[in-house]
Amino acid sequence: MMYLIGNGCLVKIIKTLSYMISRYSVVLFIAIFMVGCKNHKWDATPPPDIRGTNALVGVSVFIATYGWNMSTNVQDLWRWEDLQPYYIHDLPWTRYKNQQFQALTYDGILYVLSNPGWHHDYGGVAYNPKTNHFPEYLEGFKPIGGHWYVWCITEFEGHHLPKIYE
Repeated sequence: MMYLIGNGCLVKIIKTLSYMISRYSVVLFIAIFMVGCKNHKWDATPPPDIRGTNALVGVSVFIATYGWNMSTNVQDLWRWEDLQPYYIHDLPWTRYKNQQFQALTYDGILYVLSNPGWHHDYGGVAYNPKTNHFPEYLEGFKPIGGHWYVWCITEFEGHHLPKIYE
């Protein structure tokens, strides 16, 4: 022990480790900051652009198959990676044509994970035709038309995202 301290090796090892840990901590902090919903334009999804009687066929099929309350736990909205995935097809947007997205229903609302973030940052579109409420747990939501909303949950609180109803 005295030999390591005497030659300065222990000091060099500690300095090197401190530099590496602080350097990687800064990189990790920047990565977390940059990938949150707020910085990913969580609310940039435009209103649905497919209209008419067939616009909601994918939604109708999903609801007929799984119902409006396939989840009874609000915390499922921030544990998507732990859930058995169920997918919805044919959303009423041309930008989502021929794509599938993980989705779930909770308390009469269809949540579609169309804007997944990193770790526990989630976002997407929600179809809310029956109610005019969302769980307090959602950090942000805004109407985009036709009972559709954009929504977002961030892992770290404090983003103060808007909560706007139709």
